[in-house]
Amino acid sequence: MPPALGMALLCALLAPALSQPRDAVLRLSKGVLSDALAGSLRDGIPAGDAGGTLGQGGLLGDGGLLGTAGILGGPGGLLGRGGLLGNGGLLGGSGLLGVLGEGGLLSTVQGLTGLRIVELTLPRVSLRLLPGVGVHLNLYTRVALNGKSLLGLLDIAVEVNVTAKVRLTMDGMGYPRLVTESCDTLLGGIKVRLLRGLLPVVDNLLAGVLNRLLPNLLCPVVDVALGLVNDQLGLVNSLVPLGLLGSVQYTVSSLPLVTGHFLEVDLNTVVGRVAGGLVDYPLGQPETVPMPPLPPMADASSSQLGLSVSFLSSVLSILQREGALDLDISTGMFPELPPLTTSTLGALVPAVFKAYPEPRELLLKIAVPEAPVVTLKKNKGVIQLTATAELVAIHPHDVQESLCLLNIDASLVAQFSVEDNKLKISVTLEKAELSLVSSSIGGFDVSLLEGLVGRVFDAAFLPAMNSVLGRGVPLPRLLNIDFTDADIDVIEDLLVLSA
Repeated sequence: MPPALGMALLCALLAPALSQPRDAVLRLSKGVLSDALAGSLRDGIPAGDAGGTLGQGGLLGDGGLLGTAGILGGPGGLLGRGGLLGNGGLLGGSGLLGVLGEGGLLSTVQGLTGLRIVELTLPRVSLRLLPGVGVHLNLYTRVALNGKSLLGLLDIAVEVNVTAKVRLTMDGMGYPRLVTESCDTLLGGIKVRLLRGLLPVVDNLLAGVLNRLLPNLLCPVVDVALGLVNDQLGLVNSLVPLGLLGSVQYTVSSLPLVTGHFLEVDLNTVVGRVAGGLVDYPLGQPETVPMPPLPPMADASSSQLGLSVSFLSSVLSILQREGALDLDISTGMFPELPPLTTSTLGALVPAVFKAYPEPRELLLKIAVPEAPVVTLKKNKGVIQLTATAELVAIHPHDVQESLCLLNIDASLVAQFSVEDNKLKISVTLEKAELSLVSSSIGGFDVSLLEGLVGRVFDAAFLPAMNSVLGRGVPLPRLLNIDFTDADIDVIEDLLVLSA
């Protein structure tokens, strides 16, 4: 089996059965979604001064949309000089709040400039799933702001509780998206500190202003957080490189299903060439049996991935079509096997001694002319494989002469595992039946070769097959879920991975 074929096989492993509406199903608990959202916020909002997507230079940072030079601060900003609360603004000098004069009780508000968000405490996130809609999100955080006033530096601390209704949709490219449908903000525990001191009436006034103003400015934080999660959701439809020979693209086949307990995503796969274009692998007769539903998800399980028997059958079908299961064996390739010569064969089949009194090297050609059939039953995976084994005598000048052609009907037991988020398959021989197709040395009892064929399967054919299958099929990634070392259940027509 040529080593270079292994990478090509990976490109072929995920070719879909064209008649199937889906190849796999991915089910995510609300805990996974909540963790993903919290993780996105942690990445976007490091401890201390706000940073990342929401921090310095970002949406809330200095120079960002809501930062010093944005709508919250800077000359002309909403809260800056010339803005809503700034000098010359509606509530600033010469405005509604400026009527009490520069030395009045409200002089702090009159001269407020450069208000900016300097710190966001890592939020607490909780959510519940809304069947058929999406999620109800609750986010609690604390925001620290500072600015300048006529009386000195001003520090503001605000506790924020944001609730949002988020709808799950798909965009025009087929990417799942979480979109904010409504958002409400409740502020509490507002604290204002002026280095030179501040009268309570100004505290209360500024708190009232912030209660009216900040909710409209902090709901965008939810959109930013959802944007980070949507970036991870988009990885489902991403190309997975498979060396230099191709790539695999997982695609969402329909709008994900939302229940009160989990989010379920139907997946298909597309294989592409490096130069572009799809690889078309017709897989024979249309599959009429629909993919069975996933079993109930255990409380301790954060996610489930169901792989259909059709998906696994396509893996073996592509291997067969690519010639990956074909193997030529000569003397010395596998030390565990006896020498492949006419003398060795003649010890089992006397007719060979008569035809070849002088020893000749043999070449054993194993081919798989038909696609293997995968069957999944409770706690057992079986692969039915039909192969041919041709024994060829090598004459001088590499002249080859066929001695006999055998048909092998083999039943293989399949074991499944996941490493590095790749599905790996290994097979062992359960039983094999031999029959004679043709012979140039006359008829003989094929049962005499059962021992030799069994050793060839154990020492050569199956290890070569396992080497290819052991390279693994990359599993879909959604919200950074890794199925490595997942619990694996084999049920009727379905392989279930639980992580």
